[in-house]
Amino acid sequence: MTEIQDPTYSRPIDVHRWSDHPEVKALVDDLWEGYLPETITGEAGGNARTGPKPKTPFKKQLRVLILDLYVAWLDDPELSIGVSMSPNAWKTNSRYNALHLSKSLIPIIKALDAAGLLDLAKGSYAGPGARGNRTTRIRASGELQTKFREAKFIRDDVTRFEGEEIIILRDAKEANKVGKEVEYVDIAETIAMREELKAYNDLLAASFIDIATLDKPVIEVHPELEASHVHINADTARSRRVFSRSNWEMNGRFYGGWWQRVNGDWRSKIFIDDQPTIEVDFKGLHVAMLYAKAGMELKGDPYDVPLTLFQAYPPELTRKLVKQLVLTAINAKEKSSAYRAFRESFPSAHRGKE
Repeated sequence: MTEIQDPTYSRPIDVHRWSDHPEVKALVDDLWEGYLPETITGEAGGNARTGPKPKTPFKKQLRVLILDLYVAWLDDPELSIGVSMSPNAWKTNSRYNALHLSKSLIPIIKALDAAGLLDLAKGSYAGPGARGNRTTRIRASGELQTKFREAKFIRDDVTRFEGEEIIILRDAKEANKVGKEVEYVDIAETIAMREELKAYNDLLAASFIDIATLDKPVIEVHPELEASHVHINADTARSRRVFSRSNWEMNGRFYGGWWQRVNGDWRSKIFIDDQPTIEVDFKGLHVAMLYAKAGMELKGDPYDVPLTLFQAYPPELTRKLVKQLVLTAINAKEKSSAYRAFRESFPSAHRGKE
């Protein structure tokens, strides 16, 4: 096993990975029979011998985990998955957990780690709301990576569970934090929105959206800030709608498409079904809406400020910092919270903290 050098280079576990490909089942069967103890597997059916049976059998939960480790490995062998090892964190009956993964996944992770199939960095907790808090990080070890290489299935054989929720309701968020997902009862409007968005995602799935000039389906974004990578694949070519503050009238924006996370230069190179595209660009949309509300006309780029104010910064970085500050301020309750949220969004020693 290899030590995870950077636990922050990670993403949350995706609880909706799925595949019925026979070779996927064969790999999971091999891991199940060869590495998981009888205290987990039981004598038949993949359920433990004692205690209540999980809503989703252990072996199916193992399949979801292995598939997500496989996808993360394909994206980047260094990429880790964040997973909670606290039983209380698993909400089996949540609408945001359509496959009903449960705390039963915890002993599976421990068994795979003990068998040398995972690299694992334990989670940390420094107190409520502390910035150092994080969940356990896992990724495929060298031994599991070898099994992935030998497997007779490919990335396109890994899909998403059809019942995944795509209409998301979140509560009010604290500064610099994403609001928590809120359970809700469907109404006519949410049912209609879900059907409409499902049709849109079906259209995206039936289209080939790509940047033909890329050697690999990955784009590095914001290298001058905190570099991250945008992967171009089936998972990142789909959308969900997110509403805020436990209110169906708040936000409702579309998120998920990889094209939303790259700059205009990259977007100008997008092809759909081998045909070039033209983007209708609404510059400074949020600021323009505020101007319109005040009965004023916005002229020029609202994020373009005189270089004399930021002589030490490159123009491109200056614009990105100004834009981030403005958008943070729009969503803040007061100046002090806007400044604090802006500074906290950057890593230590970053220029954005100056």
